[in-house]
Parts: sequence; C-alpha cells; structure tokens
Amino acid sequence: MKRVLFFSALVSIWSTVQAEAYGEGNAASVDLGEVVIASTRASQDAPMTSSIIGEETLKSGLTGTSELPFLLQLTPSVTGSTDNGTGIGTTSLRIRGTGGERINVTMDGVPLNNPEDQCVFWANMNSYTASVQSIQIQRGVGTSTNGSGAFGATVSMESDAPQTERHLGVETSGGSYGTFAGTVSAGTGLMGKHMTLDGRFSYTRTDGYIDRTGANLGSYFAQAAWNGDNLTVRLKNFGGYEHTGQAWNGVPGVKIAEGERTYNDLGLYHDDSGSEAARPTTDNYWQNVTHLSLAGRLNDFWNASLTMSLNVESGYYEDMKDSVNLDSKFGLKRFGAGLPEKASADRHKWVDCRQYGVFASAVRKSELMELTAGASGMWYTSDHWGDIVWVQGHSLSDRLRYYESDASKADANIFVKDMLHLDGGLNLFADLQIRHVDYSIGGQNDKFIKGADNIFRNQDLDIHETFTFFNPKAGISWNGPLGEMYLSFARTSREPTRNDYTDNGGTLMPKPEKLNDIEAGWSKTGRIWHAGMNLYYMGYRDQLIPTGRLSDIGESLTENVARSYRTGIELQGGIQPSYRFSLEFGATFSDNRILDFTEYIDNWDGDPVQIHYDRTYIALSPGITASGLMTFDITRHLQLLFSTLYVGRQYLDNSSCRERSLDAYCTSDLTASCRFGKVRVSAKAGNVFGTEYATGGWVYTAVSESSGYTPDSRYIEDGLFVNAPRTFTISLSVDL
Repeated sequence: MKRVLFFSALVSIWSTVQAEAYGEGNAASVDLGEVVIASTRASQDAPMTSSIIGEETLKSGLTGTSELPFLLQLTPSVTGSTDNGTGIGTTSLRIRGTGGERINVTMDGVPLNNPEDQCVFWANMNSYTASVQSIQIQRGVGTSTNGSGAFGATVSMESDAPQTERHLGVETSGGSYGTFAGTVSAGTGLMGKHMTLDGRFSYTRTDGYIDRTGANLGSYFAQAAWNGDNLTVRLKNFGGYEHTGQAWNGVPGVKIAEGERTYNDLGLYHDDSGSEAARPTTDNYWQNVTHLSLAGRLNDFWNASLTMSLNVESGYYEDMKDSVNLDSKFGLKRFGAGLPEKASADRHKWVDCRQYGVFASAVRKSELMELTAGASGMWYTSDHWGDIVWVQGHSLSDRLRYYESDASKADANIFVKDMLHLDGGLNLFADLQIRHVDYSIGGQNDKFIKGADNIFRNQDLDIHETFTFFNPKAGISWNGPLGEMYLSFARTSREPTRNDYTDNGGTLMPKPEKLNDIEAGWSKTGRIWHAGMNLYYMGYRDQLIPTGRLSDIGESLTENVARSYRTGIELQGGIQPSYRFSLEFGATFSDNRILDFTEYIDNWDGDPVQIHYDRTYIALSPGITASGLMTFDITRHLQLLFSTLYVGRQYLDNSSCRERSLDAYCTSDLTASCRFGKVRVSAKAGNVFGTEYATGGWVYTAVSESSGYTPDSRYIEDGLFVNAPRTFTISLSVDL
C-alpha cells in the first residue's frame, strides 16, 4: 500500500514538473462551474468510451414524462425497464447488460448510488433532467470516480449553471393513463454583480398501465451561487418524494397469454367471504440532498474544488402477503397466543439513512498535460426495520416489530489522473486509484430459522468486512488525418451489496468482484457526418450471479462465478445533409457469457439438481441493441423527432433456454414540437406501432420426479415487466 501511494505521488510530482518546464504562458481558460465535476469525467482526448447528452436533448421532451433511463436509451448499449408500463416511477437502467448496482451515478461529482444496494432509485429522481445541463456516460470501467466501482458504466450528471438573467418558466403535460406532469422554475438573475438564486419544483402523477400502480411523485432543486473572479461558491439543495403502487412481481407469462397484460398479483388476497380483494402495495420514500461546493482558480494553471454533502433518506414499502404461515414468514409466535397460524398479513418495511461526504479535487491544465487529483471520504449509516400492521381476522392493538437491523459503511478514495499531450496528436493517459471500504451489518434479518422448540426466530446478522482496492488504468490516443483512435486498459473491483450478504443465510460468504476492461476505438468527423466504433472486452473474476441455488433461509443465492466476460462492438454515427434534417444512430453487437457455470434447479423431492454449462449466456444481457433518432426541421418553428429502439433477445436466467427468455422488440416514438418565441407546444406518440413487449422480468424453475417435472420440462413461475401499447402526451412550455 505504501508503495502504491508513493508511486501515485511520484506520478503527480513528475507531471507537474514537466508542465512547468513547458512554460507558464500556455494556461487554458477554465470555466469554474465545471471544476467540481471535471475530476470524475473523461476529457475529450481521454482513451475512454463515452457519450455526451447535452442540454438541448435533455430539454427536448423526447421522453415525455418518462424517467431518465429511457432518455439514456438513445446512446449505445443502454436499455431501460419499467414496472408499471409507463416509464414513470419504478424504473431501472442497464448498460452493456450490467444492472444498476454496477453503474456508478454522480451529480456534480457526488455519488447518488445507495451505498448498501449500490444502485440508484430513479423514482426518487423524477424530473431531474429539468435541472441537469449535461450527462456523460462512460461505458465500461471509465476513469476513476467517487463512490462504488463502475462495472458497466459511469453516468455523470452536471446540474444547471446559475442563470445570470431573471427567468420564470412553466411546463405542463398530460397524457395516457391519467398522466399529468408540471414544472415551475424561477431565478433572480444576477444580484449585486455576484449573487444568483435559482429554483425548480416538479410534480408528476399517473394511474399506471399495470393494475394498481398509480404514482404521485415530486422533486425540487434550489441553488444559491456566489461568483467571483477566481472563486465560485454554490449551495444546492435538491431531492424528491414518491408514493408509487408497486408491481415488482411482473405479469405472469400465463396471464399475458390469456390477454391479461395489466394483471398485478401484489396485494391480492381473499377476504372473509372468500372473494378476491386487494390491499395497497406501495413504495413511499423521501430523499433530500445538500451540496456546499467551492471552486477556485489558484493560479494560471491550477483549479481546485471542495464539496461537502449530506444525503438524508427515509421511507417504507407496504406489502400484503396472502394466506401465509405467520410464524415461518414473520416469526409472530414470539408475540404470544391469539394470532392464527395462517392468515393474510400486511407489513411495512422501513429504512432510514444518512450519508455524509467530503470531496476534493485539483485540476491542472496546460498545452502539454492535464493533471487531476481527487480524494473523497463518505460515512453512511442506516436503520432497517419491519412492522406487521394488519392481520386478517385479528385486531392488533399495536404494530408488531418483527425485525430490526442497522448498518454502517465508510468509503475512502484517492486518485491521480494524468493526460500528456505529445507532438503529432499523440496523448498518453494514466490513472491510479486506491479505494478503501469498511462495511458492517448488525441486528436481525427479516428471514427466520426454526429452533429446537419449533418456534421461528430471526437470523442474526453480524457482518463486518473491509476491502482495499487498487484500480489502475492506462491508455493511449492519437488524433490524426484518419481520425481519432485510442486503446485503453482498466482494472476495478467492487464489494458485495447488502443482499449478497443477508440473503445467503450463511450458506456462502460472497467475495468482491474484479474486472479487467480493454477498450479500443476510432472516430472521425466530416463536413456533414461523424462516425465511431469501439471494441471492448470486459473479463470478470468472481462476478456475483444468481445460480438458481437457494440459501438455507430459502432466498435465491447469488454466488461468485470464477470466470465470465462481456465483449462486443459499439457503433455510433450521424449525418446532417441539410440544416433541416439529421440522423443519429447507435448499435451494439455483443457476446455475454459465463464459463464453467453450474446451474442449481430447486428439487421438491430432495437435493437440488445440478446442470453444468461450458459457456452460457448471462441473464438480461441482449446480444444486439440499436437506436436511431431522425430530426426534421419542417419550418423555422416546427420540428419532428422520430426515435427507434431495438433490443435483442434477453434470457431470464443463465441457462440459455429460449423458453425462459424475452422476445426481441422494436419500438418507435414520434414527437412534434412547435416553438413561437418563448412558447413551445409538443405532442408525443409513444410506441406508435403498438408493439407488445416486455423490458425485463424474472423466472423460477423447479423439478419434481413425483410431480412429473424434469430438467427438460420444468415447473415454471415467471413475471414480465410489460410496457404499455400506444401512448400520447401533450406538453406546453412557457418561459416568461
């Protein structure tokens, strides 16, 4: 460790000395508003695979009222999924087939991923694009950043800059399935030559396409900024709340075959008369984030930033379980006599979190080099608990607390990046990072183990793990007459999530995952066109993957598999033959495999049945994705946007069985936008061709010789996340 730290410092000092040797008169002009996030983004010449979504696209209304993952689908290798079929509320993001827990997401360089689950809950970030001016997606490992390791991509969001002109804006939209959205934004403009105040509030509601998935969501953003000649101070407070009906079970395949595409079994139970009834299954959450950032120019070359953050989150989900054994499911026999042995019960599962962070960076630019150094420290605490609030046929005098757990996590990170610009358009890049994680979980799990007295008691949690990761990266790029070419290598590591520990029941302790990523690319821009290609190979060691095996507490077990990989080619390009028409496209062709994989099939008659595969596809990793966007400027005021997305077949488990897979789908949207001065009216038709498709799902299989189920003809339960057919949205935006 000491050697690594010494080498990092040596690289930093050497680069600085070299830059000084090339003269002081070549300092590049730096926008202080970008200093805060510069340390976590890839620069233009970096040998990394990245895409930028600018403010014009973010504010274009391309996604209507959908959450951010559906806008990001316009870039290569990105797919989004929605539980309620509308893209509002509970949504998820996958890049190169990797899930959200492996995608690092930051806002102004500060991580948004939950430190335990390591993913971003997009329902808490409804309408955030209204306060974002750019998004950079680095596919693969990317450059060093703050927070959890990026195993599929890094999504870096930059919030809106302070507005120097007074402004007031109103935007409202309405559409299919009772959807309504509204945003109000305002700003004071420049006050006293230095001070600005800006703010926004957004509200969205929908009935949802899937049964009982109505949602009410809101978000806000407020910013006070002081701008001097060499110093910028910004205080930002933003967050959101959500109350959403849940459909995480998806729609069973048999219901889809029967034409019940909106069926939702969550919350269904049989009342005292035996009739089917429903209780709410909702997610209720609140999040508030505060950033205090200082960014300044130290001299002609050096710029530095310091950000202090506080993230406060709290909420619960309500979930009804129909006709369950109250002792094995909730351990309720501990509370004494009077409760029935089997009944329907309603529970609330709570979490309350606090996260504190400090993030520092220094950036030095000259004609020869770009040197970046960064360091961060984060401290996270959380409390988890669950209450039984209703038992059918029984009056509860108070809530029954059936588990309590607490957790803490410390995350420290230091990195140094250096880009050297040599003669002939040649650039050399090096990036060294050390990350240390200390994670503890205590208390009781929400799973139960039967004791010798035939009473079920909570599984105790006593987990304390520490990790130290060294993540080196290096690359070379060349900008010449044939275009820009690059080659890079990056290594990163990632700690297991909370569920990787709590769901294993002590069966197997998970190990951290490791990834080696090789990227090679080419791009060139002509007078009316641009094109790019990227080849990648992501080789995993100990990737955590569901195997079908169940832990000793009955949960689906995620296990480390020795070797797996993702490899492919990403294509991107565009053409603009006239100022009235442009075409942008992207496509990915990939192969995503596990090597030497053993599948465990639940066997109702005895021990699990094992099947070995030399090479098998990784679940939910399509081999082909493609997207296109055509823009027609019909007149000076009228614009048409036509977008198309194609996603290839996705397997629901790791057995490569077509019977347990999602069909490929192609869907298209058409948006018409008309602007007159400061008024814009737009209309969007989503899924214009009425494609019936599902964006995600899950599957459970079992065998039983006594019941006639074999490995080739298994018992199957599944749930698919079905999207709505054609949708329509009309929006009005006015800037006053």
